[in-house]
Amino acid sequence: MNTKQRLFIAATVISFVTAASGSTIQLGIDGEAQVGSNYIDFGQYPNGAPYSPAPGYGSFEISLVNSSVFSSAGVTPGEFGTIQSFSEPAGTMTLPGAFMTFDNGGSNVQLWATNIPPGAVGPFTLTNTLDGAVLAFDVNGFIWDTATQMEVDTFTGTFSATFDGETVAQMLDSLPLDSPFSATFTASADPVTAPEPASVLLLGAGLVGFAFARHGRSGRS
Repeated sequence: MNTKQRLFIAATVISFVTAASGSTIQLGIDGEAQVGSNYIDFGQYPNGAPYSPAPGYGSFEISLVNSSVFSSAGVTPGEFGTIQSFSEPAGTMTLPGAFMTFDNGGSNVQLWATNIPPGAVGPFTLTNTLDGAVLAFDVNGFIWDTATQMEVDTFTGTFSATFDGETVAQMLDSLPLDSPFSATFTASADPVTAPEPASVLLLGAGLVGFAFARHGRSGRS
């Protein structure tokens, strides 16, 4: 592997937020990965190999925790967790287990991946930049609390890999590539479903009718 090649995986959550709210990085991790043309195999941090083919798991270390569902659950920098390798095409994901789990604090919190949006080539978007070729893809999913057996948040992860000094064509010719990665995550609370306007109007009409009926009965008594 060319020592100039580096993999940086970053994830940001962009789901179900109001126009006034902004996304904030809430979790950061460091790990190892092998990137193929149609798979991501995660390795054992910080050593790298062995890389675990899907549905195996690699390990990661927490590098950053901000105020969020993660900090509330007790996730702290320096602890480790597991992340599941996958070879899913773009579209709905059907991983047999949680995509990410935490070993110590926050062991009740799981990230489940449910979808990979399509890119230009399968799930991947490939771009030539002045720094080198950039490979990116997204992963959507939800956060599950095993203590309450409830879905608590949703997330969208944006993964990117930068290969210094290489074009997209050169990078594709070099696959698979082993490299360290970093990832950041932001969680968004599940939306509270508001009643449809028509339902509100029907409810209001029903209450008005009920009030008139009560008034009529009381007037005849």
